[in-house]
Amino acid sequence: MTKVRKQLRGRSNPLALSDIAFIKRFRLSKEAFQYVLSKTKINRDDTKAVPGALQLAASLSLLASGNYQHTVGSDYLIGMCQSTVSKLTSNVLKEMETKLCPEFIKFQPNESSRLVGCVDGTHIGLQKPIREEHMYFNRRGYHSLNVMLICDHTCEILAINCQYGGSAHDS
Repeated sequence: MTKVRKQLRGRSNPLALSDIAFIKRFRLSKEAFQYVLSKTKINRDDTKAVPGALQLAASLSLLASGNYQHTVGSDYLIGMCQSTVSKLTSNVLKEMETKLCPEFIKFQPNESSRLVGCVDGTHIGLQKPIREEHMYFNRRGYHSLNVMLICDHTCEILAINCQYGGSAHDS
């Protein structure tokens, strides 16, 4: 299987896609893709077997699709195992964070308190409910409430929503 993936990668050229297909697939134009590739040093020592353009393509495909690493890696255009997709996506995101974020993300000092916050969710365990038990049984195998919490930059809680049982999807 590894040999097949290497052969697929060797023949793969994401830039050969049409402009429309490329944007649909990666959520970037080919010009923006080339810009990101040139600004980052994606080829790292531990992932040189995968060309930088494919590393960026796999990472962008994963982020754009919201799919699983295995599904993205198994794609005919990418051809990588799940662990490789995981490893290189981590490297690509670190490169983008250090090289691109400082250039494009800027906070105004007096506005940062209005802009920065956090939204997160968690499951809060419950005893088995008497009524509608199935609504509270989550994918992790126990009964819970699915809770969303929003706080600002000072950790002040701005909103809590705990109206859904653990069976409700996290999104």
